[in-house]
Amino acid sequence: MSLLSTQFTAMPLPDSPVHLFLSLAKGTFTPHDFWLSPHFRFKFFLRSLLMPVKTYRLLKMLTAHPAYYELILNQPRLPCRIQRPYLSTALNNQQRVNAILCHYQTLTTFLSLEAFKKHLGADGLMLSDINGKNDRRFVIQLTSTHRLDKEGECSVMLNSDRGQMLAEITFTLCQQQGKLTMIVGGLQGPNDADAQARVQQATKSLHGLFPKRLVLDALTHFASRLGVQAIYAVSNERHVYQSLRYKNRTKYMHADYNAFWTLAGGVKMASGFYSLPLIPHQKVLDKVASKKRAEYRRRYALLDDIRQQIDRSVCGIV
Repeated sequence: MSLLSTQFTAMPLPDSPVHLFLSLAKGTFTPHDFWLSPHFRFKFFLRSLLMPVKTYRLLKMLTAHPAYYELILNQPRLPCRIQRPYLSTALNNQQRVNAILCHYQTLTTFLSLEAFKKHLGADGLMLSDINGKNDRRFVIQLTSTHRLDKEGECSVMLNSDRGQMLAEITFTLCQQQGKLTMIVGGLQGPNDADAQARVQQATKSLHGLFPKRLVLDALTHFASRLGVQAIYAVSNERHVYQSLRYKNRTKYMHADYNAFWTLAGGVKMASGFYSLPLIPHQKVLDKVASKKRAEYRRRYALLDDIRQQIDRSVCGIV
Protein backbone atom coordinates (compact mmCIF):
# COMPACT_ATOMS: atom_id res chain seq x y z
CA MET A 1 0.00 0.00 0.00
CA SER A 2 1.36 3.41 -0.93
CA LEU A 3 2.19 5.58 2.04
CA LEU A 4 0.64 8.48 0.19
CA SER A 5 -2.81 6.94 0.43
CA THR A 6 -2.64 6.78 4.23
CA GLN A 7 -0.59 9.91 4.97
CA PHE A 8 -1.83 12.17 2.21
CA THR A 9 -4.11 14.29 4.34
CA ALA A 10 -1.04 15.41 6.30
CA MET A 11 1.25 15.57 3.26
CA PRO A 12 0.34 18.38 0.83
CA LEU A 13 1.28 17.96 -2.81
CA PRO A 14 4.41 19.86 -3.88
CA ASP A 15 3.05 22.75 -5.94
CA SER A 16 5.78 23.24 -8.55
CA PRO A 17 8.25 21.13 -10.57
CA VAL A 18 11.20 22.32 -8.46
CA HIS A 19 9.33 21.75 -5.21
CA LEU A 20 8.35 18.25 -6.33
CA PHE A 21 11.93 17.44 -7.33
CA LEU A 22 13.36 18.61 -4.01
CA SER A 23 10.64 16.90 -1.98
CA LEU A 24 11.20 13.57 -3.72
CA ALA A 25 14.99 13.82 -3.52
CA LYS A 26 14.93 14.69 0.19
CA GLY A 27 12.29 12.10 1.06
CA THR A 28 9.85 14.65 2.50
CA PHE A 29 7.30 13.52 -0.08
CA THR A 30 6.98 9.75 -0.54
CA PRO A 31 4.20 8.66 -2.92
CA HIS A 32 5.30 5.01 -2.61
CA ASP A 33 7.46 2.84 -0.41
CA PHE A 34 10.41 2.86 -2.79
CA TRP A 35 10.78 6.64 -2.34
CA LEU A 36 11.69 5.83 1.27
CA SER A 37 14.97 4.35 0.03
CA PRO A 38 17.89 6.84 0.23
CA HIS A 39 19.61 4.91 -2.58
CA PHE A 40 16.54 5.23 -4.85
CA ARG A 41 16.24 8.96 -4.12
CA PHE A 42 19.97 9.57 -4.63
CA LYS A 43 19.89 7.93 -8.07
CA PHE A 44 16.86 10.06 -8.96
CA PHE A 45 18.72 13.18 -7.82
CA LEU A 46 21.90 12.45 -9.79
CA ARG A 47 20.15 11.35 -12.96
CA SER A 48 17.88 14.39 -12.87
CA LEU A 49 20.95 16.62 -12.76
CA LEU A 50 22.21 14.89 -15.91
CA MET A 51 18.96 15.66 -17.75
CA PRO A 52 17.54 18.76 -16.01
CA VAL A 53 15.43 20.10 -18.87
CA LYS A 54 13.76 16.79 -19.62
CA THR A 55 13.11 16.14 -15.92
CA TYR A 56 11.67 19.63 -15.50
CA ARG A 57 9.30 19.13 -18.46
CA LEU A 58 8.05 15.87 -17.00
CA LEU A 59 7.56 17.26 -13.48
CA LYS A 60 5.87 20.37 -14.89
CA MET A 61 3.31 18.22 -16.70
CA LEU A 62 2.71 16.22 -13.53
CA THR A 63 2.31 19.15 -11.13
CA ALA A 64 0.02 21.03 -13.55
CA HIS A 65 -2.19 18.04 -14.31
CA PRO A 66 -5.82 18.23 -13.09
CA ALA A 67 -5.45 14.65 -11.81
CA TYR A 68 -2.05 15.29 -10.18
CA TYR A 69 -2.99 13.45 -6.98
CA GLU A 70 -4.32 10.38 -8.78
CA LEU A 71 -1.36 10.30 -11.18
CA ILE A 72 1.36 10.43 -8.55
CA LEU A 73 -0.48 7.90 -6.40
CA ASN A 74 -1.05 5.46 -9.24
CA GLN A 75 2.19 6.03 -11.16
CA PRO A 76 4.71 6.88 -8.40
CA ARG A 77 7.69 6.16 -10.66
CA LEU A 78 6.51 8.67 -13.24
CA PRO A 79 8.96 11.37 -12.03
CA CYS A 80 11.89 9.09 -12.85
CA ARG A 81 10.37 7.28 -15.85
CA ILE A 82 12.75 8.75 -18.40
CA GLN A 83 15.80 7.70 -16.37
CA ARG A 84 15.36 4.02 -17.16
CA PRO A 85 14.70 1.93 -20.28
CA TYR A 86 11.06 2.44 -21.18
CA LEU A 87 8.57 1.10 -23.72
CA SER A 88 11.23 -0.21 -26.11
CA THR A 89 15.00 -0.47 -26.42
CA ALA A 90 14.65 1.73 -29.51
CA LEU A 91 13.80 4.91 -27.56
CA ASN A 92 16.30 7.43 -26.24
CA ASN A 93 15.72 9.85 -23.34
CA GLN A 94 14.29 12.59 -25.55
CA GLN A 95 11.85 10.21 -27.20
CA ARG A 96 10.80 8.86 -23.81
CA VAL A 97 9.86 12.22 -22.38
CA ASN A 98 8.15 13.30 -25.61
CA ALA A 99 6.10 10.09 -25.62
CA ILE A 100 5.02 10.43 -21.99
CA LEU A 101 4.02 14.08 -22.40
CA CYS A 102 2.10 13.31 -25.60
CA HIS A 103 0.35 10.37 -23.98
CA TYR A 104 -1.04 12.33 -21.05
CA GLN A 105 -1.88 15.38 -23.13
CA THR A 106 -3.81 13.26 -25.63
CA LEU A 107 -5.62 11.10 -23.10
CA THR A 108 -6.46 14.05 -20.83
CA THR A 109 -7.94 15.94 -23.79
CA PHE A 110 -9.91 12.93 -25.03
CA LEU A 111 -11.36 11.61 -21.77
CA SER A 112 -13.47 13.54 -19.32
CA LEU A 113 -11.67 14.26 -16.04
CA GLU A 114 -13.93 11.76 -14.30
CA ALA A 115 -13.11 9.04 -16.85
CA PHE A 116 -9.41 9.87 -16.69
CA LYS A 117 -9.41 9.48 -12.92
CA LYS A 118 -11.35 6.21 -13.19
CA HIS A 119 -8.74 4.68 -15.48
CA LEU A 120 -6.16 5.41 -12.79
CA GLY A 121 -8.27 3.81 -10.05
CA ALA A 122 -8.10 0.27 -8.76
CA ASP A 123 -11.09 -0.84 -10.87
CA GLY A 124 -10.04 0.99 -14.03
CA LEU A 125 -12.40 2.55 -16.56
CA MET A 126 -15.00 0.08 -17.76
CA LEU A 127 -14.96 -0.18 -21.54
CA SER A 128 -17.21 -3.19 -22.03
CA ASP A 129 -19.26 -5.69 -20.03
CA ILE A 130 -19.50 -8.95 -21.98
CA ASN A 131 -21.96 -11.81 -21.69
CA GLY A 132 -20.52 -15.00 -23.12
CA LYS A 133 -21.88 -18.51 -23.45
CA ASN A 134 -23.38 -20.19 -20.40
CA ASP A 135 -23.91 -16.80 -18.75
CA ARG A 136 -20.16 -16.28 -18.38
CA ARG A 137 -19.37 -12.62 -17.81
CA PHE A 138 -16.20 -10.77 -18.77
CA VAL A 139 -15.15 -7.14 -18.52
CA ILE A 140 -12.77 -5.04 -20.59
CA GLN A 141 -11.13 -2.16 -18.76
CA LEU A 142 -8.77 0.70 -19.50
CA THR A 143 -6.27 0.65 -16.65
CA SER A 144 -3.02 2.23 -15.56
CA THR A 145 -0.72 0.53 -13.08
CA HIS A 146 2.91 0.95 -12.06
CA ARG A 147 3.18 -2.84 -12.24
CA LEU A 148 3.57 -2.45 -16.01
CA ASP A 149 5.11 1.01 -16.14
CA LYS A 150 8.19 -0.14 -18.05
CA GLU A 151 6.00 -1.26 -20.96
CA GLY A 152 3.69 1.74 -21.21
CA GLU A 153 1.31 4.10 -19.45
CA CYS A 154 -2.02 2.34 -20.09
CA SER A 155 -3.42 -1.13 -20.60
CA VAL A 156 -6.56 -2.57 -22.11
CA MET A 157 -7.36 -5.63 -20.02
CA LEU A 158 -9.82 -8.52 -20.21
CA ASN A 159 -10.87 -9.96 -16.86
CA SER A 160 -13.17 -12.82 -15.92
CA ASP A 161 -16.13 -12.25 -13.65
CA ARG A 162 -13.88 -13.43 -10.81
CA GLY A 163 -11.42 -10.66 -11.47
CA GLN A 164 -8.83 -12.95 -13.06
CA MET A 165 -6.77 -11.37 -15.83
CA LEU A 166 -7.08 -13.22 -19.14
CA ALA A 167 -5.20 -10.81 -21.42
CA GLU A 168 -3.81 -7.29 -21.37
CA ILE A 169 -2.02 -5.06 -23.84
CA THR A 170 0.01 -2.10 -22.61
CA PHE A 171 0.67 1.01 -24.68
CA THR A 172 1.72 4.66 -24.83
CA LEU A 173 0.50 7.35 -27.20
CA CYS A 174 3.10 9.48 -28.95
CA GLN A 175 3.90 11.43 -32.09
CA GLN A 176 5.86 9.63 -34.82
CA GLN A 177 6.64 11.48 -38.05
CA GLY A 178 3.80 13.92 -37.40
CA LYS A 179 1.24 11.19 -36.77
CA LEU A 180 -0.53 10.32 -33.53
CA THR A 181 0.84 6.84 -32.91
CA MET A 182 0.14 4.12 -30.41
CA ILE A 183 3.19 2.11 -29.39
CA VAL A 184 2.37 -1.22 -27.81
CA GLY A 185 5.09 -2.20 -25.37
CA GLY A 186 3.56 -5.16 -23.55
CA LEU A 187 1.41 -8.23 -24.17
CA GLN A 188 0.41 -10.37 -21.21
CA GLY A 189 -1.70 -13.39 -20.43
CA PRO A 190 -2.20 -15.34 -17.21
CA ASN A 191 0.77 -17.41 -16.12
CA ASP A 192 -0.37 -19.35 -13.07
CA ALA A 193 -0.95 -23.08 -12.74
CA ASP A 194 -4.40 -23.21 -14.37
CA ALA A 195 -3.81 -20.40 -16.88
CA GLN A 196 -4.13 -22.56 -19.98
CA ALA A 197 -7.40 -24.10 -18.81
CA ARG A 198 -8.86 -20.67 -17.99
CA VAL A 199 -7.91 -19.28 -21.39
CA GLN A 200 -9.43 -22.30 -23.14
CA GLN A 201 -12.67 -21.97 -21.17
CA ALA A 202 -12.81 -18.25 -21.89
CA THR A 203 -12.22 -18.86 -25.60
CA LYS A 204 -15.19 -21.25 -25.73
CA SER A 205 -17.39 -18.75 -23.88
CA LEU A 206 -16.32 -15.99 -26.27
CA HIS A 207 -17.44 -17.92 -29.37
CA GLY A 208 -13.93 -19.00 -30.28
CA LEU A 209 -12.26 -15.61 -29.79
CA PHE A 210 -8.91 -15.90 -28.05
CA PRO A 211 -8.66 -13.40 -25.16
CA LYS A 212 -5.57 -11.68 -26.60
CA ARG A 213 -7.21 -11.27 -30.00
CA LEU A 214 -10.34 -9.85 -28.39
CA VAL A 215 -8.27 -7.37 -26.37
CA LEU A 216 -6.33 -6.36 -29.49
CA ASP A 217 -9.61 -5.68 -31.30
CA ALA A 218 -10.82 -3.57 -28.37
CA LEU A 219 -7.50 -1.71 -28.28
CA THR A 220 -7.64 -1.05 -32.02
CA HIS A 221 -11.15 0.36 -31.78
CA PHE A 222 -10.17 2.54 -28.83
CA ALA A 223 -7.21 3.79 -30.88
CA SER A 224 -9.52 4.68 -33.78
CA ARG A 225 -11.66 6.80 -31.45
CA LEU A 226 -8.55 8.63 -30.27
CA GLY A 227 -7.64 9.44 -33.85
CA VAL A 228 -4.55 7.25 -33.85
CA GLN A 229 -3.00 7.07 -37.31
CA ALA A 230 -0.50 4.26 -36.75
CA ILE A 231 -0.08 1.39 -34.30
CA TYR A 232 3.42 0.03 -33.76
CA ALA A 233 4.11 -2.96 -31.54
CA VAL A 234 7.44 -3.99 -30.07
CA SER A 235 9.04 -7.16 -31.34
CA ASN A 236 10.72 -9.74 -29.16
CA GLU A 237 14.02 -8.06 -29.99
CA ARG A 238 12.82 -4.53 -29.18
CA HIS A 239 11.03 -5.31 -25.91
CA VAL A 240 12.18 -3.21 -22.97
CA TYR A 241 13.35 -6.35 -21.16
CA GLN A 242 16.00 -6.79 -23.84
CA SER A 243 17.85 -3.75 -22.49
CA LEU A 244 20.99 -4.51 -20.48
CA ARG A 245 19.38 -3.13 -17.34
CA TYR A 246 16.50 -5.62 -17.46
CA LYS A 247 18.17 -8.54 -19.24
CA ASN A 248 17.55 -10.77 -16.22
CA ARG A 249 13.80 -10.19 -16.62
CA THR A 250 13.44 -11.74 -20.06
CA LYS A 251 12.22 -14.86 -18.23
CA TYR A 252 9.02 -12.90 -17.55
CA MET A 253 8.32 -12.58 -21.28
CA HIS A 254 5.93 -15.47 -21.68
CA ALA A 255 4.36 -14.26 -24.92
CA ASP A 256 5.91 -14.64 -28.37
CA TYR A 257 5.36 -11.10 -29.57
CA ASN A 258 6.57 -11.69 -33.12
CA ALA A 259 4.27 -14.65 -33.69
CA PHE A 260 1.23 -12.89 -32.25
CA TRP A 261 1.69 -9.67 -34.22
CA THR A 262 2.23 -11.67 -37.41
CA LEU A 263 -0.99 -13.63 -36.87
CA ALA A 264 -2.77 -10.32 -36.24
CA GLY A 265 -1.68 -9.04 -39.66
CA GLY A 266 1.32 -7.07 -38.45
CA VAL A 267 4.23 -6.31 -40.75
CA LYS A 268 7.73 -6.10 -39.29
CA MET A 269 9.53 -2.86 -40.16
CA ALA A 270 13.23 -2.07 -40.41
CA SER A 271 12.96 -0.32 -37.02
CA GLY A 272 12.18 -3.65 -35.36
CA PHE A 273 8.59 -2.69 -34.64
CA TYR A 274 5.52 -4.34 -36.14
CA SER A 275 3.06 -2.10 -37.94
CA LEU A 276 -0.42 -3.34 -36.99
CA PRO A 277 -3.59 -2.89 -39.04
CA LEU A 278 -5.78 0.03 -37.95
CA ILE A 279 -8.82 -2.09 -38.79
CA PRO A 280 -8.62 -5.76 -37.68
CA HIS A 281 -9.15 -8.29 -40.43
CA GLN A 282 -12.40 -10.27 -40.38
CA LYS A 283 -13.24 -13.20 -42.61
CA VAL A 284 -16.08 -12.69 -45.08
CA LEU A 285 -18.90 -14.95 -43.92
CA ASP A 286 -19.46 -16.30 -47.43
CA LYS A 287 -15.93 -17.71 -47.32
CA VAL A 288 -16.46 -19.42 -43.97
CA ALA A 289 -17.51 -23.07 -44.00
CA SER A 290 -21.29 -23.24 -43.67
CA LYS A 291 -21.16 -25.29 -40.46
CA LYS A 292 -19.11 -22.53 -38.81
CA ARG A 293 -21.02 -19.49 -40.01
CA ALA A 294 -23.39 -19.33 -37.05
CA GLU A 295 -20.43 -19.28 -34.67
CA TYR A 296 -18.74 -16.57 -36.70
CA ARG A 297 -21.92 -14.48 -36.72
CA ARG A 298 -22.08 -14.67 -32.94
CA ARG A 299 -18.38 -13.79 -32.76
CA TYR A 300 -18.78 -10.73 -34.99
CA ALA A 301 -21.93 -9.66 -33.13
CA LEU A 302 -19.96 -9.83 -29.88
CA LEU A 303 -17.17 -7.68 -31.34
CA ASP A 304 -19.70 -5.15 -32.64
CA ASP A 305 -21.29 -4.96 -29.19
CA ILE A 306 -17.89 -4.40 -27.57
CA ARG A 307 -17.10 -1.57 -29.99
CA GLN A 308 -20.46 0.09 -29.32
CA GLN A 309 -19.89 -0.16 -25.58
CA ILE A 310 -16.44 1.40 -25.96
CA ASP A 311 -18.04 4.29 -27.88
CA ARG A 312 -20.50 4.86 -25.06
CA SER A 313 -17.81 4.59 -22.39
CA VAL A 314 -15.27 6.99 -23.83
CA CYS A 315 -17.15 9.08 -26.41
CA GLY A 316 -20.64 9.31 -24.96
CA ILE A 317 -22.07 7.87 -28.19
CA VAL A 318 -25.47 6.24 -27.70
